[in-house]
Amino acid sequence: MTKEVKKCVVIHNGSHSTIAGFSNMELPQCIIPSTYLQRDDEMIFGTFEMLDEAEKNIPGTQVYTIIDSHGLPYNWTALEAQWRYIYEKQLKVSPKDLPLVISVPASHAEFDMQIMERYFELAFVQLGVPVLQIVVEPLAVALSMGKSSALVVDIGARGCTVTPIVDGTVIKTGVMRSKFGGNFLDFHIAQLPHIEPSETASTCEMWYNSNTWIQQFKSTMLQISDKNLVELERYYQEQLQLQQQQQQQMNGFQPYMMNPLTQKRNFLYKGQKTITMELRDCYKIAEYLFQPNLASETFSQTEGLSELMSKSIRKAGATVSTMGTQSGGTGASLVYHRTHIAANGNTKNTTQSPGPGSEKTTVAAASAGGLTSEQVYSLLLTNVIITGCTSLIGGTEQRIINELSIRFPQYKLTTYANQIQFDRKVQPWISMSAMASLPNWELGRWYVPHDWRPTT
Repeated sequence: MTKEVKKCVVIHNGSHSTIAGFSNMELPQCIIPSTYLQRDDEMIFGTFEMLDEAEKNIPGTQVYTIIDSHGLPYNWTALEAQWRYIYEKQLKVSPKDLPLVISVPASHAEFDMQIMERYFELAFVQLGVPVLQIVVEPLAVALSMGKSSALVVDIGARGCTVTPIVDGTVIKTGVMRSKFGGNFLDFHIAQLPHIEPSETASTCEMWYNSNTWIQQFKSTMLQISDKNLVELERYYQEQLQLQQQQQQQMNGFQPYMMNPLTQKRNFLYKGQKTITMELRDCYKIAEYLFQPNLASETFSQTEGLSELMSKSIRKAGATVSTMGTQSGGTGASLVYHRTHIAANGNTKNTTQSPGPGSEKTTVAAASAGGLTSEQVYSLLLTNVIITGCTSLIGGTEQRIINELSIRFPQYKLTTYANQIQFDRKVQPWISMSAMASLPNWELGRWYVPHDWRPTT
């Protein structure tokens, strides 16, 4: 494979959607669910194919996931079938013809090398991919935007992930996750009193609802308040009391008084009936991302997005000021630590060399010395990147700014959230494509089958 070849296949397996395309194209060629339908021994992939089958709701047809709550694949048989579907039906190329770029989430611990080896086996052995690069998703998002330091806030379907990046390095101790994301909101939308309950709903029916009317409900009805909902209720109550006092002082003159939270919103449910909700109820569902304890007392407020961001920043500051930073890879690429079998039968971990000519790129492995916690806070707070499909709910960016301003009032805040909805939805893929299209291949870590095969 020559270094002049720039065209690659880029596949991003997200918690909700899988996005695939070619690195020399501005937009991906396909966006399909990261799930599949199984009827007997047949696996069904693709958005429209799955919607058609799910609408039929044939008994025995079930929906299964491929990616776990940490963003890693656990169903490798289904993942192989999905990639083959992408190559054959969507991209219409052979896996053997082009290099492949895939993504993995940031980990707060060492990345499991067994997972990486499973990726190698899938790509090199089962599909015959000639060259493979594995990029760390939040790091690729930050670097593609020209940010070597950033706080990447990913609000996805399976939960929220906050990743601090300092000097091009993911600060793993500061990676924070919660299970409260788009799917959590879907569940509570389906439980609304206006909705007809279905205690015996199949996985097909639930998936179909989530990808049709519930998706429309979230985009048109849900709104995130600019401050804590409890505080907002209290504020409007105080304003109403103040207006009532003014009314008494004006000798019976009645000014127009209305609580904005009582405004009505309408939604056409399944094209059959109109659901009317107050604005406070629309706020309340979205508020679960920041205060999950409002949904159930069994959930802690410390698992909300506000606390996750605060913990992530503070832990990153403490870690960097104490230990500095050490890069986990070349650029946004992940480095493989393989098991080397010695002559005496013992095993030890070894790091694959990035290869000839990459000495310049390993400068990123140097420590970021001399940074205090306050300097780290400033670096992160001036580069807050908001991504993820669920972040498209109106008011998300302003709420994040307000929550961080309360917790770090002495620091300037700057956020970056793509205002084009489709671009934000495919932002991880665009970032990966940018990393794959770097002018010099040695700026990333590319693997060939020889790099993976164990040596003795």
